[in-house]
Amino acid sequence: MKFICNTLYKHLLDPSLEEQVLYLTNEQCDACAEGIDLSDVEGMIMQPFYVNKAFLDRMPNLKWVQITGAGYDRVDVEEVKKRGLVLTNTRGVMSISIAEDIFSKMLFLSRKMRTIEADKKAHVWEMFGQDQWMCTCYADLYGKTIGIMGFGSIGSEIAKRAKAFEMNVQVYDIAKIEHPYVDKCFVGEGELSAFYASCDYIVLSLPLNEHTRHMISTEAFDSMKESAIFLNVARGPIVDTEALIEALKQKKIQAAALDVFETEPLPAESPLWDIDNLYMSPHKAGMGDSWTYFIGQLIMRNIENYNSGKELENIIRL
Repeated sequence: MKFICNTLYKHLLDPSLEEQVLYLTNEQCDACAEGIDLSDVEGMIMQPFYVNKAFLDRMPNLKWVQITGAGYDRVDVEEVKKRGLVLTNTRGVMSISIAEDIFSKMLFLSRKMRTIEADKKAHVWEMFGQDQWMCTCYADLYGKTIGIMGFGSIGSEIAKRAKAFEMNVQVYDIAKIEHPYVDKCFVGEGELSAFYASCDYIVLSLPLNEHTRHMISTEAFDSMKESAIFLNVARGPIVDTEALIEALKQKKIQAAALDVFETEPLPAESPLWDIDNLYMSPHKAGMGDSWTYFIGQLIMRNIENYNSGKELENIIRL
């Protein structure tokens, strides 16, 4: 077989590929396809954590690895580089779903949905102690400033939706961003404090590397507005969890929403579970009903590109 692919993705690929693709179950992948001849395999379509030395050793003719995620921090990068393999990811396939998730959480927190739901369960009609004829119950997104850290595919989809809410869009990145949805760009560490201080919502969508690990620290939270809401859909270790806990408990920021964590699954004894001004989801912000279509189309295009000798999409330059 020319390619191997996890059976999880079989329904996304065209049946015409059956003669080229060997589908493996999770159990077979865990065992590095023991007992199966992989000597002719040229392409591997798998979750990132299966790209390891033991599995790669089974495929002496392997040339291309397509991981089924955007992040490659669980890929054995040194083995990939040593073997001269082309590594591609599925960057962008969850961007729309993640962007929608961000706004659901921003609205949930800004419009006090947790309190409203509690009032419903308690059969309480509450106007937050105000006269209903002059009552300001929530913070609208209109006119507020959203700061996006990392302006890739996810960041651009967030910005697009922010403009629909008539928000001011600011971006922090390593290089200047010029984009029709971006009102202002902050570049480099020297402008971070000013970026933090100017945002009502801060969305983290940077990659995890040695430069970004624990980038969101006590110093970062100290620079944010007390009314700020912080959201992370990137990678957990970019945030210093202890610093976040302190910031939330001491009300250095208004609230936070996390989809990713330093340790996953999040341990039952983690203090994060019991923080009232924190909204959490278990690393599934991108799992709406659109991403499977996009990932299937991307994998199909890359298989076609590989077979025809064209450049692959989403090549990771290591």
